[in-house]
Amino acid sequence: MVNIIYLGYFFLGVFTSYIILKNGIKFFEIFFLDNPNKRSLHIKPIPSAGGLSFIVPLIIYDLIFASFNNFEGIVSLSLLCIPLIFISLLDDLIKVSPKYRYLFQLLTSFLILGFSNISLFLLNPILDIFILIFLLIFITAVINFTNFMDGSDGLVAGCMFVLFLIINYKLNSNISLIVLLGSLATFIYWNWNPAKIFMGDIGSTFLGVYFVANILQFNDLKEIVGLLLIASPFFGDALITIFRRFFSRQNIFKAHRQHLYQRLYLGKLSKQEVALIYILQISIIGIVYIKLNFVYEIVSILSCLIIMYYLEKKYALSFEEAMNNKLT
Repeated sequence: MVNIIYLGYFFLGVFTSYIILKNGIKFFEIFFLDNPNKRSLHIKPIPSAGGLSFIVPLIIYDLIFASFNNFEGIVSLSLLCIPLIFISLLDDLIKVSPKYRYLFQLLTSFLILGFSNISLFLLNPILDIFILIFLLIFITAVINFTNFMDGSDGLVAGCMFVLFLIINYKLNSNISLIVLLGSLATFIYWNWNPAKIFMGDIGSTFLGVYFVANILQFNDLKEIVGLLLIASPFFGDALITIFRRFFSRQNIFKAHRQHLYQRLYLGKLSKQEVALIYILQISIIGIVYIKLNFVYEIVSILSCLIIMYYLEKKYALSFEEAMNNKLT
């Protein structure tokens, strides 16, 4: 009976997302059309801000659940993300200054930390401040890394689907996550190559912060680290690319096409193949973590790193060539 109820919530997300995308596609084309530029991997204008299709069903459910409890008790994580949702939607619409975007990212990160299950305060006030600053920087980094990785059809949505599926398993089924998974499943269908719609900054930044918000609900630091490391192929690409650009004296804040996932596509692989490589690696690391232990997870991450190094050398456009490469 319980499984049927959970399945019902999953399809609630599926159908709600489908209704939004099916009936709102013209709206997205008018107000959120993403025109390609020299940093894009698409060559035709594609409607964006499709992240609303999985954000709206989740917030609606969380608001209904909160109203049944007279807005008392546990605060819904999606509602804590509203400042970031607002500024990201505005950025998709009219483009917002980076400093204002980061300010709202910090605000949302602070709210997430305030309702997390980790202990922020120790006996040393100075150490407490450093821990708080580190965690704020960490959360905003995850938000931006997720946004950086949102440049190829199906990649972010597919990887995040696997990550939230694993978190949901660890939480013994969370209805909010089940609704999100259903909505993401529909969006993946629309976002898979050739993409009919992109998730936009509103979708990628939300998925990034909501991912962190959920893993911070665990009170075991080892569990938090273990869940975070499952996303190593995903966030590792963004982190390694930043370091490579920094040490090659490039502007790390400037848009580019030097992430490995971009260079694999600019080289010899299709967008479907690139997305499946990342999704498969995250799935394998996740299964290893769940079925075995932390040590085996590290081994699987190192194995994936070796595989990605091989794929880079065999199929990817070189790091240097990727900056000036133009799609035809």
